[in-house]
Amino acid sequence: MSSAVIFPAQPEQILKGLSKLWTSVGQEEKQHGGPTVLRACAMTLIVATDDSDTGFAASQTITDLMREHAGRGIVVTVSPSAERSLEARVLAQCWKPFGKAQQICSEQIEILAQPESWSTVDATLTGLTVADLPVIFWCRHSGILRKTANSADRAGLEAVMDLATKVVLDTKGIDAACALELLARWNAQGRVVADLEWTRLTPWREPLAHLFDYPERGTKFSAFHTVEIEHTGEKAPLSALYLGGWLSAPRHARVIFRKVNGFTPGLHGVHLVSDSETIVFERASSECATLRSTHGPERKYPMAEPSLTALMTEELSLMGFDPAYDAALTVAQELNSQA
Repeated sequence: MSSAVIFPAQPEQILKGLSKLWTSVGQEEKQHGGPTVLRACAMTLIVATDDSDTGFAASQTITDLMREHAGRGIVVTVSPSAERSLEARVLAQCWKPFGKAQQICSEQIEILAQPESWSTVDATLTGLTVADLPVIFWCRHSGILRKTANSADRAGLEAVMDLATKVVLDTKGIDAACALELLARWNAQGRVVADLEWTRLTPWREPLAHLFDYPERGTKFSAFHTVEIEHTGEKAPLSALYLGGWLSAPRHARVIFRKVNGFTPGLHGVHLVSDSETIVFERASSECATLRSTHGPERKYPMAEPSLTALMTEELSLMGFDPAYDAALTVAQELNSQA
């Protein structure tokens, strides 16, 4: 269900469009003899993207996320093909929980902007966030995260970030030094910032953390003095720097990066070395990893690339600061200068 194009995309016009939409949805249900539609909203999720699909993938991901994290979704697509400076349309995304007759609906606003309008889009977004609820800003606009971004684009980015309770980035494919510079600056400003490259490390971090959960374990984590990170490509990717930072942060272990021929681009494996034991956790294929130790049995773990929906679901479950990430980020900056 959608409305006609709203132009100019002013907050009051968009909110009026939402009001008409909900009235229409309610009348439609009444005509079909259905129960009242439940309008669900626990947050505002803003997504900025410069994808060539004019925001289709981002909108689909929001639709999937709303089943667990219902709220007002706003997709801002920056595209040179936009015919107008700023235009919008509104939609209702509805579903029926299993065994229930009542539909649950969340609302979505799609904004299409010309590149030169990006620097002022925060003025529109300010009037669209839901009062007294968290505001999550997911930046998929890779162009404004790169070194080539101009000052106006960067100013526009920070203006949107000022609206947010939490900012989620995805630095995959972006130069590690550039990404770390941005993340460190925003972290120093006291912003709650997350990176999906860090979230992608959960399948690596969980097995290693569980390995040391047992009090009776012979070799404690503090005994491992060297961390060897294996990666494909000439330079250590940010995921490798994050993993090295996470493992090194508690005890300042020595971290060594090593290039290898792997199954997939990026992180390939990690070796934890102590005087009495060596733990190796590395890919056995593009979708599987093997964990083995000189003192224990070999185990296998799934290592398929998680979907963006899965990554964002994990990040939306944590609204505040992540101490583990913040510590890993600090050490990753130091490691990047050495790698």
